[in-house]
Amino acid sequence: MEVVIGSLLAGLSGAAAAAGGEWLSLGSKHWAPSVVSKSGIGTAKAAAEARVTREEIEGWCQNWSPGDRGCAQRELSSPEAKRTYRASADCTRGRITAVDGETYTLAGRWDNSDIGGGRTRWRDRGGQIVGRDNASGGLGISQQWEVLCPEGRATARTAPAVQAPQQQRAPQPAAAMARSFSVGEVVYARSGPAWVRGRVTHVSQVAGPQGPELAYGVTLDSGARGVMPPHMLRKAPR
Repeated sequence: MEVVIGSLLAGLSGAAAAAGGEWLSLGSKHWAPSVVSKSGIGTAKAAAEARVTREEIEGWCQNWSPGDRGCAQRELSSPEAKRTYRASADCTRGRITAVDGETYTLAGRWDNSDIGGGRTRWRDRGGQIVGRDNASGGLGISQQWEVLCPEGRATARTAPAVQAPQQQRAPQPAAAMARSFSVGEVVYARSGPAWVRGRVTHVSQVAGPQGPELAYGVTLDSGARGVMPPHMLRKAPR
């Protein structure tokens, strides 16, 4: 099944990955390898392995390099595409070794003053907070933690979200004020003429025609997945 999401298409796959359609984030503008094995989820020895597939790379190329016929083969031939990506965590103590091989310590949750509000916040081994912007990659660590230590398991208690100081802020463009959805929320996504049930897996910020916009990573019940703008999503009935 193919989700119609225009220029935000991000590598939908018609079949679920071996571990239920999950993946490990390598960054908001990078293809994402599918999880092929997991163990100890929610425990002190949580681990996951992921590898990228041809379908994922072809979808990524359609989004980021449309018209580049050599994109898929070039990416598939790269050392990165041949790697097995590994992440592990001690869910009881709030520590994660991400796919970059670095270890990070849980430092509460992000406030709602910017992208990623409510998601986990991380400190590197030098004691510095890893930013939630695309370049810093803090939300990529959050996504890996969500695979290894999902909410509802015996995970470490997080400190309250750090509130940003009150300050006068410029009005946000209408696009940024669109309806919002949270990670883990059940939604219905537009797929051709139909609305298909799925779940929000991550939130990112993209450049829209009227300024920054939110985009939502969604995995459908069919196993297909993609990144979608809010107008392509509906709240599930309660």
